[in-house]
Amino acid sequence: MRDHGQILHDGISAGLGGALLAMDAGIRAAREQAAWDRAEARSEAAVHRLGQALLASRAREAELARQLAAARAEIAGLRIRATKAEARIAPARRA
Repeated sequence: MRDHGQILHDGISAGLGGALLAMDAGIRAAREQAAWDRAEARSEAAVHRLGQALLASRAREAELARQLAAARAEIAGLRIRATKAEARIAPARRA
């Protein structure tokens, strides 16, 4: 009887040990999957932030290009006015 009890005990222990190992492996796999999911979510958020920053940068670049064009137009206008003013001053000096 004692041998039969020991065999039964060993079988139950082995079964429970296997079940615990399987549960541990399942828990580890779930944790690893959760870690991968969090990493993927963080990377997607980072890509989104970079995209938003790129759009903002392009908008700022376009605004600066508009300001530069306006400044160049103003400079051209000032040069034309200066040339006209110089043309009027020259005859006045001769007189």
